[in-house]
Amino acid sequence: MTFKSTLAPEICAQIWEMSHTVTKKDGSPNASEIGRTLGISKDAVIRLLTRGGAEYDSEIEAAAHAGGISDPRNLAHFWKIVKDDTGNGYSLFVKNPKSGQNVSVFDLMRETIAEAPVPKIKLPTRPSKVAGEHLLVIDLADVHFLKLCVQSETGHTYNREVAMHRVIEGTRALLRLAQPMGIGRILFVLGNDILHVDNPRTTTTSGTFQDSDGTIFQGFKDAGYALDMAIREAAKVADTDLVHCMSNHDWLMGWALSQTVAAKLRDNPHVRATEYNLSEAHRKYYRFGQNLFGLTHGDGAKEEKLYGLMVKEAREHISECPHLYWLLHHVHHKDRKTRGEYHFLREKDHNGMTAHIWGNTMPEAAHLNIEYVRSPSAPDGWHDRNGYVNRQAVECFIYHPILGQRARFTEWF
Repeated sequence: MTFKSTLAPEICAQIWEMSHTVTKKDGSPNASEIGRTLGISKDAVIRLLTRGGAEYDSEIEAAAHAGGISDPRNLAHFWKIVKDDTGNGYSLFVKNPKSGQNVSVFDLMRETIAEAPVPKIKLPTRPSKVAGEHLLVIDLADVHFLKLCVQSETGHTYNREVAMHRVIEGTRALLRLAQPMGIGRILFVLGNDILHVDNPRTTTTSGTFQDSDGTIFQGFKDAGYALDMAIREAAKVADTDLVHCMSNHDWLMGWALSQTVAAKLRDNPHVRATEYNLSEAHRKYYRFGQNLFGLTHGDGAKEEKLYGLMVKEAREHISECPHLYWLLHHVHHKDRKTRGEYHFLREKDHNGMTAHIWGNTMPEAAHLNIEYVRSPSAPDGWHDRNGYVNRQAVECFIYHPILGQRARFTEWF
């Protein structure tokens, strides 16, 4: 297989000529200097000198020029006729070994790429903080301050200190992930079993005893401090609305905690908490552009009733909001469903795995979306004993005012 250079014939001739004069100390051609002088790559010079063979034979060049061919490589073959003075002689069929036939395509491609100019592209730096129009929903579900999980029993350690860390640092992590999307407003969800118990006797509202890490007073103060820190971090990014969800573990104390946190932030111009948003209503509604959200703990009305309740309780917004969402809590694991003419499960956390179900296409703008939010709290002794174990995480969701949900982020623990 013969070698064919992609360089122009005159450049090839110059390279051959310079290879005799531009040399190194050992007498070999100085490919770097030749390439620099002619404005071509060093590799192209080396390939021509090492694989191109000798210069064109003078007879090949003469035959090419006689036929009007300026580049001898385009001459595949010719007849050479030799006669003496008497007219006797012979004819030879001569092939040009460097005519370009049987050229290696790989060599041609590599040489062409090596000689192609490389443009210097300077990409603009992406701003770290982008002003935007999206809504960020931060939903720290079922934190359970005062829950006690012992490593030797459950394989997890969970107490007030861990809960504080996951609320504050989890919020910071979610904000870092979400900010590049361009956040214009934040909805920060309160309540949802923020406290593990509802009284000094370490029982839930209905009287179920719980393993507890401290007194109700300690849990109340620690949870209040963590929420205050998290909300202030959110308010640095965008104006923040607070909304409270009543819940079964801390029906009274959870509501009181939300009232206390909101009161402490009442002078912050970037935090808003309306009487409706902090009320003891079982279900709350929040509108952002063409998105309508329903929020409830998840231990009350059944899923099949949620669409009808939304239509009845938020009737004035239904016709203007094609994107309908319910954010539920209580179960501590992911359960994501779409309900319309058909009921379709889209995502579900199982022990040891998360299942993403593919099948019937159900666009968000045409159906009701129901989502149970993951919890950062670990399973305690009772839950572990009965196999109710969850992978702990905090989650946030990002919505465009017209297009609906654009992204979601999860911070795992």
